[in-house]
Formats: sequence, C-alpha cells, structure tokens
Amino acid sequence: MIEVFLVGLFTIVFVIYKWGTRFSMRAANDVYPFLRKIDLEAVYGTFHPEAEEAMRNMHPPKEFRRIQWKRFHLAIYYCEMMSHNAGVLQSWVRHERKQNWDSMSHAVRRTVQDLRAACVQCQLSTFVIRMRLRWWLVRSALIPFTTLPSFRILLPVGSGDMISYYEKMKALAELFSLAFGEEFHQKLARTL
Repeated sequence: MIEVFLVGLFTIVFVIYKWGTRFSMRAANDVYPFLRKIDLEAVYGTFHPEAEEAMRNMHPPKEFRRIQWKRFHLAIYYCEMMSHNAGVLQSWVRHERKQNWDSMSHAVRRTVQDLRAACVQCQLSTFVIRMRLRWWLVRSALIPFTTLPSFRILLPVGSGDMISYYEKMKALAELFSLAFGEEFHQKLARTL
C-alpha cells in the first residue's frame, strides 16, 4: 500500500515539476533553436523489418541479439526526438493561435489547425511505439533466454504511421513558416 502511495506521490510531483518548468510560450524565433535535426533515412533504416532480416542472416544469434538490443534503444531515441520536435512545434502553434489568430488568413489558419493535429498524432504514435519498445527491453532483461521481438510487429501498431505523421508535421511546419518570411523558412527547413 505504501508503495502505491509513493509511486502516486512521485508521479504528482513529477507532473507539477514538468508543468512548472515548461517553456511558457514559444514565439517563432524560439522554434528552430530548440528543434532536433532528424535523419529520416536513418529512422526508416532503424524501423525497417527487411534490414532486421538481413542482420539476422548475417550474424550469429548472440551477436544479432546484441545488435537488436541496440536497435531498440536507437528506435526509442528517434521516437523521443520526434516527440520533442512535435512538442516544440505544438507550443509554437499554441502561441500563434493566442497572439495572432485574428490577423491570420483563412489558409494560414487551416495550416495551423492541421499542424496542431499532426503534432498530436506524432506525439501519440511515438508514445505508443516507445512504450512497446521499452516493454520489449524490460521483458528481454527479465527473461533473457526468450527471442527478441521483431520490428515487423511494430508495423500494425503504427511505426509506419508514426514516420508519416512526422513527415506531414514537418511539411506543415515548413508551410506555416513561410508566413514569417523566407529567412525564417530557410532556418526552420534546415533545422527540421
């Protein structure tokens, strides 16, 4: 009983800490310095089941297990980066909606709404994939003699959707950035 109470208390303290120390409002110039550059080709390679099969055929089981373990960590890292960028863009959208909504054209408003939806989709999908990967790591650590799961299992769960949501979010952010001038657009495009 005391363990449940401590976990609940820790969770509440953590949520209050995250809420209290968050970046309050993110104006346009606060966006690109906080974004993380993501190589989408590397993300594809990490999540692609065919690359996994090639590695499985090239390496002995023990070596493949070590490689797969590292791929799980790399996949989690990429999920965290995509989720981070989605959060940055979402806070920018929130700021622009509060400050400049009335002065935006109908087309820009539609882009802002689509960007917000894409950010939420990206964050939710990365969360689901990350939790699945973390579960695999825990399960593999607790039961080391079991075979490691395949990235192929993540396809129906949404790993492909996660990447497409990120690409959609990236395209919408670049489109929205045009409203802030060509220089800002170029900086954002280079960063994303």
